[in-house]
Amino acid sequence: MIDNITLYKTFVAVADSESISAAARALYISQPAVSSEIAQLEDKLGTKLFFRTNRGVSLTPEGTLLYGYIKRGFSFLEAGEDKLREIAGLSDGVLRVGASDMTLRFFLLDHIEKFNREYPGVMLTITNAPTPKTLEALRSGVLDFGVISDDGELSFSGEEFVTLEVKKIRDIFAVPPTHPLAKKEMVSYSELAEYPVIMLEKNSSTRRYLDGIFGDVLHPAIELATSDLILEFARRNMGVASIVEDFAKEDLKTGTLVKLNVEPAFPERRFLLVYLSRTPLSAAARRLITSVEESLGI
Repeated sequence: MIDNITLYKTFVAVADSESISAAARALYISQPAVSSEIAQLEDKLGTKLFFRTNRGVSLTPEGTLLYGYIKRGFSFLEAGEDKLREIAGLSDGVLRVGASDMTLRFFLLDHIEKFNREYPGVMLTITNAPTPKTLEALRSGVLDFGVISDDGELSFSGEEFVTLEVKKIRDIFAVPPTHPLAKKEMVSYSELAEYPVIMLEKNSSTRRYLDGIFGDVLHPAIELATSDLILEFARRNMGVASIVEDFAKEDLKTGTLVKLNVEPAFPERRFLLVYLSRTPLSAAARRLITSVEESLGI
């Protein structure tokens, strides 16, 4: 076993930044020192960990494998430090959480706000990304836990994930009151297909879920990166908004948009709080998860 942990810290800094110079700035050492430590580590391990690219450096397959283990190892060390901080009442520490726009806004943000009031000394790192990216970050040890949307296709079989259902959501279609579909008592998928439909881009669990329901019947005329943009386009009567109902709550309340009664109706989806059972949780993460469980009566 390599007894110089500094080499591993340098390795992680370079892997995270994909740049020798950026890692040097983050570590407050020179670029030659960073290059030298990476070379030492590669020599001791007998394998190349990085290859050069036009933009900097990237991990080799061997480097990627090592990175996962090292990040989890550092998580164990941080958990030990956090355990000591916990005794002092969470006066400092770090909480690393992953969430999408939707799960952050309509569930996690209230809990984060409460936690921040109670433990202002804990640094919050919130990674905003779609569900697949959040799960990937959890597996690599970058996050303490994530809050994701379950599209019904997720499977944790064979993985050491702990999941907690925290909220149910429902997808809807909405249009301005002047839209031809607004006055119809019931709307079929084939009728929807006659009008431009606005959906999220394909890299989200929401879009994957909707594509699974519609199959070849319905295709978006407009794809957007965020639900806020979908609402803005719908308000301007540029198409039928495919949106989670919570996002459109204010527009539906004021009558800016009208919810369509679609047949068949969408089934409910779930928000899940997810973390790895094999990786010790930090004191801050344990405290926030406990707070969530208490709020749900678990």
